[in-house]
Amino acid sequence: MFDVLARPVVAGLLSLGLAACARYTRLPLDTEAHYAASVDELRQAPAQGAALGVDDVTRLVLTNNPSLRLAGARRAEARAQADASALPPNPTFSGGLGYLLSGAGDATAWTAALSQPLNGWITLRARRDEANATVREVDASLAWEAWQAVARARLLVADIALNEQLLAAQEAMGGALRGQAVALSAARQRGDMDSAALSTVAQAASEAAQATAETERTLATQRRDLHGLMGLSYDAPLALAPLPGVVPLDEGAARKAIDTLPAHRPDLVALAMGYDAGDARFRAAILTQFPALSVGYAGSRDNSRVTNGGPEVTLDLPVFDHGTAQASAAGATRQRLHDEYSQRIADARDEALALVAANRVAEGQLARMDDDTLAPAPNADGAARAFARGDLDRTAYTDMVVATRSRQIARLRTELAIREQRIGLETLLGIGMPAIDINGSAP
Repeated sequence: MFDVLARPVVAGLLSLGLAACARYTRLPLDTEAHYAASVDELRQAPAQGAALGVDDVTRLVLTNNPSLRLAGARRAEARAQADASALPPNPTFSGGLGYLLSGAGDATAWTAALSQPLNGWITLRARRDEANATVREVDASLAWEAWQAVARARLLVADIALNEQLLAAQEAMGGALRGQAVALSAARQRGDMDSAALSTVAQAASEAAQATAETERTLATQRRDLHGLMGLSYDAPLALAPLPGVVPLDEGAARKAIDTLPAHRPDLVALAMGYDAGDARFRAAILTQFPALSVGYAGSRDNSRVTNGGPEVTLDLPVFDHGTAQASAAGATRQRLHDEYSQRIADARDEALALVAANRVAEGQLARMDDDTLAPAPNADGAARAFARGDLDRTAYTDMVVATRSRQIARLRTELAIREQRIGLETLLGIGMPAIDINGSAP
């Protein structure tokens, strides 16, 4: 009778188990993947041929950056791993058949037991809290990654725009110095001057050429990096709009943002979520100090048809493993996460305050450079016209060009420093950064 009943029961359990299983299908690799050949191929691309401003670049990076486009998959992976670690414990079934081989019996013996571990239910809430905190930590980390990508793109836009101006100034200065060196070389060959003056100008022309070449290499790298951030092929055409003017920093708003850093900066939120996960892990470790306990029901029948049944309890005896080692390790990890969070908060606030102070200094330097009442700027264009008319000799013309371009280069470098500081500060404080739902899906 038991055999007749057991077969459909076992078959039904196997069918249910197979129906609940995940299915495997092959996922071939895409060997033809490539970056977009033009801006028009990007998602949310602006009107065809339009020069991209900072906001346009920000939007395109958020929607097309190769790393950020994987964020959804990474979040799904983290969610699946967290869900797997926060499931209730499965009940356990065990059974066996004892076929009569010899002796006085006349029936097949059987045993069956169904039990449920209780410790997994005791720690279930703590494990679910850990899983939720872990997922939120991943979300916050992905949001911080998006902020970093946006900041990097904004910095590259500023670098490219200012380095293009810097390159033009360096080429103009280098051209004037090369012309002066050629003229002095001709004069030296005629015996009209000694080699000392020529050597000085030739050295200056060589240094100007080296600086120009270095800027060209830097620009090529920066353009390639910006293309990569946007998911563009390295040789795709990319026109950038002129940069907006530098606006003085609102230090009051910056200091308010510094005060609320722990609440809105994604990397700090991620640290807080990591601490919450560690705290939940510690609570689970405390609860697992209780000996493993399972309760259930067991039945059996021997070969002479004597049937028994009743409750069954299984209890681990904590003779060697008292569960305290795991709890101590989890407690030490929680303490480390607590201390790391405090240190990072202090570091973040100090770094932001230092950038505010550095920005104030750089803004003052730029203002002094733009104040013509302190030192009137030489006019290279006027000098070129005067040189063409013959009103200036080459030496005077070269001196004016070098003075003009040197001042322009100094201003460009100062402006670049301000923009780098400002972008770094905006990233640290979240000023002007895109709003990203830390508790929702990543961008």
